[in-house]
Amino acid sequence: MNEIIFNFLINLNEFVSTYYIFSFCLFFIISTLYFTFSLPGGIIILLSSGFFFGFIGGFFLNIISICLGSLIFIIFSKTLLRGFFEKYYVKFSDKLSTYIKSSSYEYLVLIRLIIGPPLLFQNICISLLNISKTKILITSFIGFAPLMLLFSYLGSHVSNIIELKAFTIADIFTSEIIIIFVLIISILFFRIFIKK
Repeated sequence: MNEIIFNFLINLNEFVSTYYIFSFCLFFIISTLYFTFSLPGGIIILLSSGFFFGFIGGFFLNIISICLGSLIFIIFSKTLLRGFFEKYYVKFSDKLSTYIKSSSYEYLVLIRLIIGPPLLFQNICISLLNISKTKILITSFIGFAPLMLLFSYLGSHVSNIIELKAFTIADIFTSEIIIIFVLIISILFFRIFIKK
C-alpha cells in the first residue's frame, strides 16, 4: 500500500514539475475550497504545498488559501447563524464584541496562532464577532503566518521520497518551535492585560 502511495506522489511531482503554472492554480483552487469548508486534515494540504511548490510558493499558496477560505466560511457562517438564531446571535455577538473591543486584534491573532483548536471551531468563534472583513483578513494573515512558514518550510525540506517515508508529525513540533509559539502567545496575552 505504501509503495502505491509513494509511486503516486512521484508521478504527481513529475506532473507538477511539467505543468507548474497550471498545477499551482489548480492547487490554489483546491486548497481554498478545502479551507472554505474547514475540513479536518489541513496539515496534509499545508505540507503538500511546500513539497510540490517549494518554500516560497508553498507559503503564498498556504497563507492566501487559508485566509480566503476562512473568510468565505466566516461570512457564510455569520449569515447562517444570524438567519436561524437572530435574537440570540445579535445579543451574544454584541456582548462578545464589546468584551474584546479594546484588544480585538490581539484576541483574533491569538485564535489563529494557538495550535490545537480545529479551523472549523476557530472560524465559528470568529463568525460570532461583530468585526469587519478587513480586520478578519489582517489578523488571519498575522496569526496564520508563523504556522504557514513552518509547514511550507517542512514540506519543502521533505524533498525526496526517502525523507518522506521517515517523516513524522513529531518532526514538526520541536522544542524550539514550541518555545517560539509560547513566547509570541505570552506577548499577546501581556498586551491584552496591559490594555485592560
